[in-house]
Amino acid sequence: MQKIIVKETGRINKILADAGICSRREADKMVTGGKIFDGRRKIELGERFEAGAEIIVKTGVKDVIQYALYFKPRGEITGVLPDYPNLHPVGRLDKESDGLMIYTNDYRVTEKLLNPKYENQKEYRVKIREKATPRVERILMEGIYTAEDEYKPAKKVTVDETGHIVHVTLIEGKKHEVRRMMNALNLTIDVLTRVRIMDFKIGRMRIGEMRMMTEAEIENLKQKLEII
Repeated sequence: MQKIIVKETGRINKILADAGICSRREADKMVTGGKIFDGRRKIELGERFEAGAEIIVKTGVKDVIQYALYFKPRGEITGVLPDYPNLHPVGRLDKESDGLMIYTNDYRVTEKLLNPKYENQKEYRVKIREKATPRVERILMEGIYTAEDEYKPAKKVTVDETGHIVHVTLIEGKKHEVRRMMNALNLTIDVLTRVRIMDFKIGRMRIGEMRMMTEAEIENLKQKLEII
């Protein structure tokens, strides 16, 4: 059983989706299946509730497969979020980095997103203290070998007109990969933000915001990862 406090007035399916319980379509199924209650009364499909109302989900919460996007703030350690205890982060961002993350309880997504053989792209916006030269772009596109490890060539590198903002797209996802690559080039990172994972972009998300994926986004993710 799980209690939900409605944060924003709306229909029950949107309330459940915003709370991270499930998608709107799955919410409708749970309502018609008699799983959602207002006190002891079963909630009907399409009902609206005011902010502050209490909703009870009595079964199946842990079994509902969910997918969400999260804008991790700088200074936060990657981990399970208190408001979404059933979801787990796919991969990590170090404490001093911010940006886009995927949270889910679908182990198939976790496995395929983290497996380097699938070459899932992740794009980072890197603000550096020194000015990037054409040599920086060339070396990143060739791959980097350090005493610690070797890093595959970037898929794409662009440097803005100031030379202090570098966008780099990678496919490996090794620990501290971007920081170690930049360190090997004697570049100091001031801000490191992941702005894209595959087709998912940070867009207009606010720092600290978590949103559930839409049905179309979920289907696209499964298709790209070849999950049936």
